[in-house]
Amino acid sequence: MTVAEDDTAKVHGTGDAAVLSTPRLLQLMQQATMTALDGHLPDGVITAGLRVNLDHLHGSPVGAVVEATAALTRIEGRRLVFECEATSGSRTIGIGRIIRVRIDEERFLSNL
Repeated sequence: MTVAEDDTAKVHGTGDAAVLSTPRLLQLMQQATMTALDGHLPDGVITAGLRVNLDHLHGSPVGAVVEATAALTRIEGRRLVFECEATSGSRTIGIGRIIRVRIDEERFLSNL
C-alpha cells in the first residue's frame, strides 16, 4: 500500500503527525494473515481475530510504500498463530504476532 492522507494518525485521531497510523498498520497486517490463509480453509470455516501483539517501530510518511507479510508459525487447536512484519523499503516499520481462531461460519453467524 502507499500511505495516503486517510491512513494517517492525524486523520484517525491517534496522533498528531501525518504518518501511517498504528490502526492502519494493524489492518494491513491482518490482511496479510488473510492472504496467508487464502485457499487453505475448508468450506464453511472462517477465522476471526483473537489476539494481537504489535510493535510499531518507525513512522511512514504520506507517499511511503508499505508492505506487510504474515507467516503461519503454529497451530494450537483452533488457534492459528502468525508472525507478521511490515516494511517500507529496507526498513522494518512494524512486527507483530496475530492469533486468529478457526470457527464454523454458520454457527458463528447464527449467534450474532
